[in-house]
Order: sequence, then C-alpha cells, then structure tokens
Amino acid sequence: MLLLLAGTLFAWFTVGNDYMRYLSNEGINPLKTPCFYGAIGFLLSYLFSVYILFSRKEKQKNLEKYLVLFLIAGTLFGWGNFVIELCKFYIFKGPKTSCSGYIVSTPFATPCFYGSMLYLISLTASFLTFKKLKLN
Repeated sequence: MLLLLAGTLFAWFTVGNDYMRYLSNEGINPLKTPCFYGAIGFLLSYLFSVYILFSRKEKQKNLEKYLVLFLIAGTLFGWGNFVIELCKFYIFKGPKTSCSGYIVSTPFATPCFYGSMLYLISLTASFLTFKKLKLN
C-alpha cells in the first residue's frame, strides 16, 4: 500500500509539473500525456488497496487478485510508454524529449521510467501478498 501511495504522489507531482509547464506555454497539455493516465491508475490502485485493507479477511484474497490484474495492466501501460520513449531516443531522429515534452539526456531519467519501476515493484509486492493470502 505504501508503494502505491508513493507511486500516486510521484505521478501526481509529475502531472502538476506538466501542468505548470503547460500554463507557462512551454509544455504540452498534461491531459494528453501518459503520466496523467498513469497517475489515475496509481490513484485507483491505492484507493483499492485501502479498501482491501479494511475488508473482511475472507474477501481480501479475491480482492487482491483484482488488484494484481489491475497492476499488471498499469505495468504494461507504463513499460509500453517507456519503450516508445526508448525508440524516440535511440532510433528515431529528432529532439530527445520525454512524453511530457521536455528535453532529457537519457530516457532512464524520465518520469515514465520511474513510474514504470514503481508499477512493477507494486505489482511484485501485490502478487506476493496475494500468494501469502492464498496459502493461508
């Protein structure tokens, strides 16, 4: 749950920065960036994990399964967007920008990479929790 909270805070901080850059006419509309949709995914995952925490024990295993499935989708979304950034950076010609539109020196320093890592770590933790609940 703490990983999902960290991911939620990180993603919305990134969206907030994108919004401030957009207001100063230097960026793209943050509603058109993958960061915005990743932030929504993190928020929904976090809220669902809180719901699971306060659910009855016998319901938790079934609910945790759905959280794992949702996090699989979020992880695929994040890494898919990161692969697009990798291609833009290393294969296609043009400016080396992140999905938020600012210039970067490496794709491994983009919010997309960090958000994808947080999704993957959260997925791993949620899957291990599901396995633990299944064994009990």
